Amino acid sequence: MQVKSKPGRDDYLTLPGGKQEPGETLVQCVIRECAEEIGAIVKVGRLLHVAEVFRRKTEGRRHQIDIFFACTVPEDYVPRLGSHPDPAQIATAWVPLREAAKRLHPAYGPVLENAAAPVYLGVYDG
Repeated sequence: MQVKSKPGRDDYLTLPGGKQEPGETLVQCVIRECAEEIGAIVKVGRLLHVAEVFRRKTEGRRHQIDIFFACTVPEDYVPRLGSHPDPAQIATAWVPLREAAKRLHPAYGPVLENAAAPVYLGVYDG
């Protein structure tokens, strides 16, 4: 998990991620983003979930697609910042799933604890 901090807000958790580069597959994007943000070369597993999110921005709302894959890290991986961490990222940490579920975006925490959750999660106003 990424540990992030913003002024006026308690530290919170997110999953590694970012924008897909032109010509890059989703799997290549996941591998690159994890290397950049958490310093790990991950093995990408199955697709878990897809969600549509409308994020509020100063210029209006932005439509974003969040795609979740199951991934594994090498056995000797030690949580650390990658070469290009997210701007708000202050650390990388192993967090028990129950704790992570409470500190992730409210729409995603319960889903990650529920293996029977549908692949398509619907639309969220973020």
